[in-house]
Amino acid sequence: MINKVSKGDWQFLVPILICGACFFAKDFFGSLDQESYAYWSGRLLVEPYRIVTTHFIHGDADHLLSNIFGIVVARYCLKGIGLKDNYFFIYLVILMIPIQTFIFWAFDIFLFKNPMSLAIGFSGVIYGVDAFILLASSYGKQHFLGIQIQLIKSYKIRQIMIVIIGIGVFGSFIPGISLLGHIAGLLAGLILFLL
Repeated sequence: MINKVSKGDWQFLVPILICGACFFAKDFFGSLDQESYAYWSGRLLVEPYRIVTTHFIHGDADHLLSNIFGIVVARYCLKGIGLKDNYFFIYLVILMIPIQTFIFWAFDIFLFKNPMSLAIGFSGVIYGVDAFILLASSYGKQHFLGIQIQLIKSYKIRQIMIVIIGIGVFGSFIPGISLLGHIAGLLAGLILFLL
C-alpha cells in the first residue's frame, strides 16, 4: 500500500524539517538573513555555501508549503513505482542540489550574462526529482549509482508527473517564480536518470 508509513519515510522528512527550521529561523526568530544564504549567480563562486543554503530558504509560508507538498507528492510517486530503498531520496537530493545549481548558474552567467540573479527555495530540486520520477515511471530504473532501486514502469505515476510538471512549468511564468531554476531542476533530473 502506497500511503502506509514505512521506516524509509525519514528520508522525506529530513528536507521538510530543514526547510521548516530555516523558515522559523528566518521568519520568527530573525536569526537567518535570506539574502546572505540565497542563490546569487554573481557570488556563487566566492560564497559556495549558497549552493546548498539557497534550497532551504523560503520567501513565505505559501512558498514553504508548496515545496513541502512537492516532497509529499514525490514520496507518493516514488512509492508508487516501487521504491523500497531507505536512502534513495536523500541520495537523489544530495546529488540534485549541486547539479541543479550548476546548471542554473551556467544559464545565468554564460547564456543570459546575469550576475545579479537571485533565487531561493527547494522547488528546483523538486522539479529534478519529478523529472527523474517521470522517466523512471516511463522506462523503469533498476540501478542508480550502484544502488539497486528497482523502480518499475507505471502509467498512472507517469500521468501524474506529466500533469504536475506541466502545471509547474506553466506556473513558472508567474512573476517572482524562477523559471530558470525550475528548468535547471528538470535538466538535473534528466542527467541523474541517465547516470
